[in-house]
Amino acid sequence: MSSIEEVKQRIDIVDLISRYVPLKKSGRTYKANCPFHEERTPSFVVFPEGQSWRCFGACSTGGDVYSFLMRQEALDFREALEMLANEAGVDLTQSEDRQASLQRKSLYEVNQAAAFYYREILNHHPAADSAREYLQQRQINKETTERFQLGFALDGWDGLRNFLLEKGYSTDIQLAAGLLKQNEKRNSTYDAFRGRFMIPIRDKQGRVIGFGGRVLGNGQPKYLNTSDTQLFHKSHVVYGIDLAYKPIRDAQQVVIVEGYMDVIAAHQHGFSNVVACMGTSLTAEQLKQLQRYTNNFVLALDADAAGQQATMRGLNQARQALTRVSKPKLTPSGRVQMEERLGALLHIAAMPAGRDPDDVIRNSPEEWRTIVAQAQPLVDFYFQVISTQYDLRSAQGKGAAVSELAPLIAELSDEIEQQHYIQELSRLLQIDETTIANRIAAAGKTLRVQANKSTNRIERKPQRQGRQRVRLSPPASSDIPPLSALPTETPPAIDSASMSGEDVPPDLGDDLSYIGLDDSISALDSRPSDAEKQRRYAATEAPKGAPSIVASAYEEYYMANLLREPNLLIWLAGATNEYEMEPPQVDDLRMTENQEIFRALKQYISGDEPWDIEVFQELLVEQLHSRLAALMVYGAQLPAVENIDELRNDTLKVLVRMRIERIEAGCNQRRFLEDEAQRSGDLATAKSYGITNNQQSRHLFHLQQVQMRISRTLSAQMPMQTAVGGMNRVPPTV
Repeated sequence: MSSIEEVKQRIDIVDLISRYVPLKKSGRTYKANCPFHEERTPSFVVFPEGQSWRCFGACSTGGDVYSFLMRQEALDFREALEMLANEAGVDLTQSEDRQASLQRKSLYEVNQAAAFYYREILNHHPAADSAREYLQQRQINKETTERFQLGFALDGWDGLRNFLLEKGYSTDIQLAAGLLKQNEKRNSTYDAFRGRFMIPIRDKQGRVIGFGGRVLGNGQPKYLNTSDTQLFHKSHVVYGIDLAYKPIRDAQQVVIVEGYMDVIAAHQHGFSNVVACMGTSLTAEQLKQLQRYTNNFVLALDADAAGQQATMRGLNQARQALTRVSKPKLTPSGRVQMEERLGALLHIAAMPAGRDPDDVIRNSPEEWRTIVAQAQPLVDFYFQVISTQYDLRSAQGKGAAVSELAPLIAELSDEIEQQHYIQELSRLLQIDETTIANRIAAAGKTLRVQANKSTNRIERKPQRQGRQRVRLSPPASSDIPPLSALPTETPPAIDSASMSGEDVPPDLGDDLSYIGLDDSISALDSRPSDAEKQRRYAATEAPKGAPSIVASAYEEYYMANLLREPNLLIWLAGATNEYEMEPPQVDDLRMTENQEIFRALKQYISGDEPWDIEVFQELLVEQLHSRLAALMVYGAQLPAVENIDELRNDTLKVLVRMRIERIEAGCNQRRFLEDEAQRSGDLATAKSYGITNNQQSRHLFHLQQVQMRISRTLSAQMPMQTAVGGMNRVPPTV
């Protein structure tokens, strides 16, 4: 049994959810008002028998203990797994590289010990007088000092090193944590931070992962951060996130500043939704972290020219990194077209000249509140900067201004806002509105093309040269099913004529599970013969037990195809747009493990890396490696891709079928709940379920129409495939 499944079996979903939501028993289920949206009639249902939950209201989503905790606490999968495993008493290191896990644990411990040492020096050592005076000047009180674990590093070469050695931490672990530096010539080590005011940097769980040190004299650099380590990567870190993530979620707004002291002062004065970006410009990783908690960003950075340039860099990062949403738009011909819009609100808080957030907050908290409340929308800020950056009297300056502003205006979701800025830009540049509008429409088209680039071309990218290939970790022996559970035939493709409801695959039970492969995953490159596959299967160790899988046969086939040809994901985004559907998304999948692999695949494909399964595996937590291996082995069983169009169309049809299944299942569950509500006399609830089912029926009808359109298109392109034995084919399972 995998550790993921073991945790799920040990954590009761009713007990977990009842800590956040007051559940009321209703027959065999539990109900409550959904914690993820406002409502009067309870639409949130927990199913104890299936250990699952679902919102039948506005959210229209559901899942297991992992998905609930991830959504409720704004966690990623690793964080949710670690939290639940700790509660359930499941040792995750059993499925990880134990040496790497122990190293990571030691790094957390040595950093915490260093933070304690620096704090004790600040509180008690005579040499820390300058640091204590600095805190007084900054008006940082004792409570805030303790809350942020502030400290001081002595101006010596070995104070911290000797303290940690006495506590049992070797020089090797101190070096790995970035607390010591190595003198290669003398073959000696020395403290990395000396004579500096020390600011511990913590992750979301409050664990110390690194330090920032501020010099209190005229030395350089003014600020010194821990060098990159296994725990600390400056471009990934958001300072103050451990204290700010809940206030950010509650306020539905994050204020991003530049410095440590800005964050500390803000929190001391009650502005707890403030974090720092660890530098002068934001990074994609930082923004993606923050978007877990809110889509409303306020950037409060320096007001000088250099600060504005840094803000522009940060905004460009934001536009590329932040999640986008697809919205329907009616074209002049009456056709519905899905358009990509920025899924976030970006504002700029203009700081007074010569003042930073720390100064404003300390001297006038109300002024800070006003500055944040009056933050400019993104496009207004660009108008202001571009007006001073370009010569708007020249043709070149006007062209550059339009080039800068057109993509931003094209990304706006509101047509009235778009028209407002078209008029404003027309007045500013003294250019006809129609010309401006055409340029913005062209920019919007370019954005769509970029989002769907390569949709008409799927090819395997070449393997990079010189990289040492890493073996894909096979699942533990306890996660491998008996050989009798393996398919004995090459799995068939989906029949092009699969239209009826009879092709729904049977419910999957405990007889289906992970397939292991004790070899390097190279099947997609080498296309092994059937005999070679059987040889590998024969070398696979039989299991002693295996977890059940809740994914449908369609889901297994869909995920295997995406991993065989990752650019399918890009093609599907374009194809779903043509059929007026939402693009592929996480909610198409039922199984949490598949959802996490899908998230990682989207992240990987959005970058510039050539496809490399070993590099992709590094994006996943160790506990998902066996699941990835199972899907890759299953994909290797499928026929080699002779005709890419057939693979594309099969995968598109499976995606539609999955969505139809999901809606049908939801409608059936709502009918059951509607009947139950009527029997108990709760007519209002019964009526709400009926209304929702009517709405979902319209969506179901649209998908069924899409299914028929796809079938007609395929019939016109190729001969209809015949069913095997007179029955519609369904994709095999892992």
